[in-house]
Amino acid sequence: MDDLKIIIYDVEHGSCTHIITPNGKHILVDVGSKSDKSIVDYICNRYFYGRNGSIDALIITHPHEDHIYDLPRLLERLRPKVLYRPTEAFDIKPSSKTPIHINIANNANWMNSSYKYPIPDTDNIENPQVMGGVKITHIPSVLNLHDKTDLNTFSSLVIIEYTGIKFVITGDNSSKQLKYMVDNNYCGIRLLAADAAVLLAPHHGRTGEYCPDFFKLVNPVLTVISDKSVEHTTQEESSSVYKGIGTNIDGRSRYVLTTRNDRNIYFSVSYGQWDVKFNEEY
Repeated sequence: MDDLKIIIYDVEHGSCTHIITPNGKHILVDVGSKSDKSIVDYICNRYFYGRNGSIDALIITHPHEDHIYDLPRLLERLRPKVLYRPTEAFDIKPSSKTPIHINIANNANWMNSSYKYPIPDTDNIENPQVMGGVKITHIPSVLNLHDKTDLNTFSSLVIIEYTGIKFVITGDNSSKQLKYMVDNNYCGIRLLAADAAVLLAPHHGRTGEYCPDFFKLVNPVLTVISDKSVEHTTQEESSSVYKGIGTNIDGRSRYVLTTRNDRNIYFSVSYGQWDVKFNEEY
């Protein structure tokens, strides 16, 4: 049995998670990027030998710019076969009236209108048989909590499970949304998200979005925070708030990993075991 690989990239104040299944499928959850260095170019060069091609799916948890910054480059070099996104959040407006930001919004709106449902079963990433035994569950945002003035309210969750090991990716869900999901067992989340190995913290670890009930349910060994320095005043508190079970990494007890300090974070999963390593290449 081959490994499942999950990479949480250092994209500063943004988010980009790369899933590589045992049978070679490539899925991105969000496509944030450093402003001066393309994450898509890095993925293309490392995993596609520098040639343009396609990834199997892109999941946009919500279309805030820090989660879709490299979308134009993705469409140019590695256009996804399938798109999952909160359609109700579109069309979006550019964050500022500069060519870069206008291009991001235009590409996102084009992509939302161009990708159609239903998804063929052969391309459905929620089918473990298609994904080499990996179970990927895409939980949509809570419809009655949507607010078009706050795109965070459209955030979905992604839960990845392989050989009993779970990863929970939260987008920028608010504490209110997460509590609603737990209280109402939204889409069966109490079973799906319980007792995970790794939690990607909501909203880049902002402690104002910490939901005790959700964190207790997930009960992670490690929490990962995708952030950069001095973005939120609560960053210094995140390590204590998101302190879960913990594990030994390189002789140290670790509870929280951050892209700010640990850079690219690589997880591999097989036979009910998982491992984590770090890489500063990107």
